Amino acid sequence: MNENIDQIARYFETVPLWPFVLFGLLGLIAVFVEILNRKRRANAIDNFRYTIETELAALYPKHKGWPRNINSYLCSRLPEMQHNFEVLRVFIPQDRLLSYNTDWNNFCDFCRTITDEKCAVAEQSSASDGSFHKEPDPKEVFHTLVDNLLKHTRL
Repeated sequence: MNENIDQIARYFETVPLWPFVLFGLLGLIAVFVEILNRKRRANAIDNFRYTIETELAALYPKHKGWPRNINSYLCSRLPEMQHNFEVLRVFIPQDRLLSYNTDWNNFCDFCRTITDEKCAVAEQSSASDGSFHKEPDPKEVFHTLVDNLLKHTRL
C-alpha cells in the first residue's frame, strides 16, 4: 500500500501543476456561471409573474369585471407580456418548451378574439337559469389560460 502512495507522490512531484490550476479555475468559472444563471432565471420568473399580476390586476387572480373594449385592453398589454415571455423561454427546460409555447399561443389567441359581445352573452347566460351553454364562460377560459402560463414559473 505504501508503494502505491509513494508512486502517486512521485508522480505529483514530477508532473507540472498548471493543468490542475487550470482545471480548478475552470471549475470556479463553471460554479460562477451556474450561480449567475440561477439568479437570472429567478429574475425572469419574478418579472413574468409580476407582469401578469400588474397588467391583468383587474382580471386575475380575482375577477372584478370585464373592462370596456376588452380586446384592445388585452392586446395593449401583450407586448410587455411578450417581452417577459421571451426572456423566460430561455430558462424553460426543452421537454416543457412545446407546452409553454402552446399555452402562450392559446393566451394570445384568446386576447385577440375576445369581444365585449362574447362577455355580455356569457354574463347573460350565467344570470339566466338555462343549463345549456354553447360557449364556455370567457372568465373561466381566461383564468385557465393564465393559470396554464403561471404553471411554467414553478420550475
